[in-house]
Amino acid sequence: MSDRREKLRATKRAALAAKDAFVSQYAAGRGDRAVGLGLNRQGDDWTVKVFAQSALAARELPDHFGDFDVEVQITGPASTT
Repeated sequence: MSDRREKLRATKRAALAAKDAFVSQYAAGRGDRAVGLGLNRQGDDWTVKVFAQSALAARELPDHFGDFDVEVQITGPASTT
């Protein structure tokens, strides 16, 4: 467990830079995509998390960006209640 934690600490700066570059390339100026950084399904590496409002908004997104996986979730449009 501590090895996993150390690896995540050591790669956090690179993961944040990758997320920022991803935003610049795929999400800047688009209201139908939101991008964050999280852990992959195994919990052992960073992944770029994309929340897209529709399948159309998610269609052109890659499944990898640099050294990191990209996980896309279709959320539907945001609404206020």
